[in-house]
Amino acid sequence: MNAATNPMVESYFSELDSKLTDLPQAPRRDFLLELRAHVMDRLGQLATVSDDDCRTVLKALGTPEEIARQYRMELLLKRPSWKISPITVLRTALRWTVAGVQGYLVFLVALIGYMFAASLYLTALLKPFFPDNVGMYVSDKGINLASFPVQHGHDIMGNYYVAFAVLMGYLFTFGTTLLIRLLMRRLGALRRSI
Repeated sequence: MNAATNPMVESYFSELDSKLTDLPQAPRRDFLLELRAHVMDRLGQLATVSDDDCRTVLKALGTPEEIARQYRMELLLKRPSWKISPITVLRTALRWTVAGVQGYLVFLVALIGYMFAASLYLTALLKPFFPDNVGMYVSDKGINLASFPVQHGHDIMGNYYVAFAVLMGYLFTFGTTLLIRLLMRRLGALRRSI
């Protein structure tokens, strides 16, 4: 049997192509051609190719859903970090969550980091409207950023809090994005090695 015209291989790649239709055509085509060449090389090493051989090689690759998910993650990781929006990272991490516990942990890190950054941005926006309730207040109970109706403690930053909150919000956004990318790379490499 000819491996290049095997219906099982053709079905696998047509299903994989259908899972990647939301991606640009040129990189998708290159990826599919490279993956097909890899499959044909593995099948070409056999004297005669049977359906069981095709099934074994395709099973070793993984399901089309797994391959599509991994390819999307690799595309995300290849982007410069300043071009990645938090929404894109959260959406990718949420997709990855379906893959297992590692994805769930990455999603939780992203959610916590971005929520903390959003809370800093929100307090920076509210400080001019509620100067007596929003700021960095220190009291015997600890540090508090916002409290309604009355704030207890001493405001240590005053109007400089807005610049501080915006800067810290940016640093948390950027740092969370870098941490997520690092975790995705490490856990992706771990998953591939396993």
